[in-house]
Amino acid sequence: MKNCCLVVMLSLLSGLSWAQCANGNPGTNCSGPMSVQPQSGNTTQSAITLVDLGLPVLSPVAGEYTLSIASGMLVESDNGSSYHSLMGLQGPQGPAGAAGSTGAQGSAGATGSVGPAGATGATGAVGAQGAIGATGTTGAVGSIGPAGAVGPIGPIGPAGAPGSQGVAGAVGPVGPVGGQGPAGAQGPQGPAGTVAAPSDYSFYYGTGYKAGVGTIEVGGSYDRDQIDMTNSTSVRCVVTIGPSALPSGSYAQAEYTPDGTNWFPLSGEVPVTTPSGLYSSGWQGLPTAANGDYLVRIVVLNAGSVPAQIGLRQLHLQFK
Repeated sequence: MKNCCLVVMLSLLSGLSWAQCANGNPGTNCSGPMSVQPQSGNTTQSAITLVDLGLPVLSPVAGEYTLSIASGMLVESDNGSSYHSLMGLQGPQGPAGAAGSTGAQGSAGATGSVGPAGATGATGAVGAQGAIGATGTTGAVGSIGPAGAVGPIGPIGPAGAPGSQGVAGAVGPVGPVGGQGPAGAQGPQGPAGTVAAPSDYSFYYGTGYKAGVGTIEVGGSYDRDQIDMTNSTSVRCVVTIGPSALPSGSYAQAEYTPDGTNWFPLSGEVPVTTPSGLYSSGWQGLPTAANGDYLVRIVVLNAGSVPAQIGLRQLHLQFK
């Protein structure tokens, strides 16, 4: 690009070498070859100088090649194209040259001024203790000082040994009888009493029957009993089984109802899975809500999948 710009510039210069110039509008117009000759006695190289007036450059025109100045640089327009700088892109940096020889040593510089005083050094270690001086002469005896204040009273001494017991005095007369004291507060109420022997209620006596699957009331609604359990604290259910029993998981149990509709467990469960024996739920605490005069029944749960014969002989419910 740089070479191309130089060729154009040289062509323009050669084109101007034979030109003739006249006043034009704007500026001066030159036509034909124009020769640039230095003045007589000139000591510098021939040149064409453009003066930067700080004005806008001429508009590019097709078929014309224009040199001008813009932003302090020489610019050129080719055949109506935009102005561009005549300076090409910077080439790559060349290799570093060989190191030159060491120059001669310069003369010594003047002596500098004395610097400021340094900081005070640390305090040195304490020296060894000197020898003890000779004992001075004894001074004169001073005058007697005033008497000191009286000291505080000392602590009380230990008690002395007890003296011997004196003789017993005469018995005094009997005093008058005192008035009767107020009655004491009433003690808490004792627990409810129990009967001498457990109360026993019989619910069934027979040779057995065929129990359906699930929970069945023994004897139906005709084998229920009204029992006052207000003062009872414990209950147990006793069952006698004949030669036939129900499958594993089956049991008999007493229930009570406070409203005639909803039934709740009263005793523990008595297994009815082993034939020929007497079995009990064992004594258990009476449910808290069962202290009252309620309707009671006995139910049997057949845990099997089909109805089965049970040799039920007797059912008793006992309280204490």
